[in-house]
Amino acid sequence: MVSYFTIDATGEVTNFQKEISNMMHGFGDNPNPNAATVVLVENIVLQQLRSLLQEASNFSNLRGSKVISNYDIIYLMRKNLLKLKRLHDYQLKLDHIDKSRSTVASPSENLISSIILDDEKDPTIKKKRTHIDIIRELDEYDEVSQIKFDVIDYIRKVRAAKITESMSYEKYEAYHKARCSSFRSGYGLSKGFVKLERWINPTKELKITLPALEVLCFIAYETVADIVDAVFLIRQDAKKKNGDPFSKFEGGHFCNPVSLNNAIYIKSGYEGVPAITVAEVREVLRRYFNPKTGMNGLFYRNMCLDLPVRFVAI
Repeated sequence: MVSYFTIDATGEVTNFQKEISNMMHGFGDNPNPNAATVVLVENIVLQQLRSLLQEASNFSNLRGSKVISNYDIIYLMRKNLLKLKRLHDYQLKLDHIDKSRSTVASPSENLISSIILDDEKDPTIKKKRTHIDIIRELDEYDEVSQIKFDVIDYIRKVRAAKITESMSYEKYEAYHKARCSSFRSGYGLSKGFVKLERWINPTKELKITLPALEVLCFIAYETVADIVDAVFLIRQDAKKKNGDPFSKFEGGHFCNPVSLNNAIYIKSGYEGVPAITVAEVREVLRRYFNPKTGMNGLFYRNMCLDLPVRFVAI
């Protein structure tokens, strides 16, 4: 398996194989993911992000802008209401974390910052639009706010709960670290997106704003998650027997087909699932990009033949 790693102008090699390996484990893969599968998933995410950037660049040029903003990225997501809802909630969580951090600062720091802000207030300065502002602007019929239940988040949390039921403290600590992995430049929210930008835009040919990089980080994370989710769907399909519609629910791999929507293929406390293989990931792509698959949930999304590029996460 060839890794399409990125080499920037300084000759430094950039890849996210370690982070993606941890993410796959956090989403339910084996604690030691298959190395070839990790490389393949990395290649998929990189190609998806670069194609997305190209589409966003074309749209920003139509708007008369030379910079790719978060509006250009979110505009490409506008047809996937559930992912817009997830991005909306993601922004709310980040705002809550930032607010919590600001309250931890010393009273003197808060006093000085408030004085500076009062002195520098200028009514002519236009407030920058957040992800939530853009989502509300694009959501003309207020459909995103009507989504009250995030089934994707629920399924992933139930899967994580089933995996960790009988874990030791040491294994749970490692699993928790894997769940905290992301495409940021570090495990802290303040680390920025330096590595991500170097990975997807090594030549600095495109000008990308920081909010746009934040949305790309979210999409990259969701791409890895959706691939792992789809692999479990494929494994569930593999258990089917002709003439027995309930055969795929055998063996305690599934708890409630009504509430979980046929998407969790892990036994309770069964942390040692077989590592996801290259063949399974390729089957996910085959089903997703094959327009003749039919209406089959995840695999049917964005199957319109007139779409020039299809993205797994949006």
